[in-house]
Amino acid sequence: MVKYILLFATSFILSQAVGQSVDSVRTAILDSVSIVEADTLDSAMVTQALPVKFDSTAYYTRELSFTRYLITSEQYQDALFLLSRLEAESASASSEQRDSIRFMMGWVNYFDQNFEESIYLLSKVSDDSEISTQAKFYKSICFVYLREYDQAKQNLNEITLDSGSLEWELKMFQLGAIALLERDYNSFDSLSPYFSENHFQFSIEEQSMLIYHEELSSYKRKSPWIAGGLSALFPGIGKFYAGYRGTPFGAMYMTLPLALVAIEAVILAGVLSPQFLVLGALFGVFYVGNIWGSALSVFSIKKEIFNEIDRNIIYDMHIPLRRVFWQ
Repeated sequence: MVKYILLFATSFILSQAVGQSVDSVRTAILDSVSIVEADTLDSAMVTQALPVKFDSTAYYTRELSFTRYLITSEQYQDALFLLSRLEAESASASSEQRDSIRFMMGWVNYFDQNFEESIYLLSKVSDDSEISTQAKFYKSICFVYLREYDQAKQNLNEITLDSGSLEWELKMFQLGAIALLERDYNSFDSLSPYFSENHFQFSIEEQSMLIYHEELSSYKRKSPWIAGGLSALFPGIGKFYAGYRGTPFGAMYMTLPLALVAIEAVILAGVLSPQFLVLGALFGVFYVGNIWGSALSVFSIKKEIFNEIDRNIIYDMHIPLRRVFWQ
C-alpha cells in the first residue's frame, strides 16, 4: 500500500514539474514572438515617420493652375480664398512664385472691379519679375477705370519694350486710347501711326479707336438758342433738333393739351377768371420748362454720346489685355 502511495506521489510531482517547464517554454516563446512583432511594428512606424521631400515648385504650380481655372469660371471669391492661403504659407515659395500669387490676387480683384485693391497688389510684384510687364499693364487700366489718367500713362511709360514688338504696340495702343479719353487729339494723332493692325489680338480695336477719334473730334454741338427757339414755336421740336427722338413727343403731349384747356378757359370765363389764372399759370410752367429743357438738351446729349464712346474705348482697352496676357 505504501508502495502505491509513494508511486502516486512521485508521478504527481513529476507531472507538476513537466507542466511548469511547458508553461515556461510557452511563455518564453510568446515573449520572443511579441518582441519580434514589436520590433516589426516599430520598424514600420519609423519607416512611415521618415520625412518625405516636399516639391514646392510642383505644389504652387498645381495650386496656381487651379486658381486660374477658378478665375476663368468667374469664381472670384473662391480664387481669392485659395490665393490668400497660398500667400500665408508662401515662406517656402520662390520669389517668382510669390510674385505670381500677388499678381493673381491683383488680377482677381481687377476682374471683380476692386480696382484700388488690385492696384495695391499689382504694385507688390517685383520689377525684375517675368510678369512685371503684365502687372503694369493691368495696373494702368485700373487707373483708367478710376479716371486717374496721369497715373495710367505713368505706369505704361515705365514699361521698357522692344520697338515693334506685340507688347510695344499694345502700349502705344493703350496710350492712344487714354489720349482719346482725355480728348487730347494731338497726342492721339502722334500715336495712331503706330497702329499697324498686324496683330490679331487687337487689330479690330485699333480700327475702332480710329473711328472713335473721328466721332469725337468731328462732333458739332447743336445751338442751344436754336433748340430753345424751336421749342418756343412748337413744344418738343427743340429736343428733336438736339438729337433726341422719343422725348419730344412727351413734351408735346404734356404742353399742347394744357394750352387748349387754358384757351378754352379764357374764352368761356375771361382773362381774369380763376380758371384761366390757374390753367394759364400751369401752362406757362410747362411751356417755359419745355423751352429751357430743349436749350439744355444739346449739352446733355453731347455728354451721353461722349460717355457711350468712353465706355466703348475702355472696353476695347480691356479686351486686348485678356488676349495678349491670358495664359
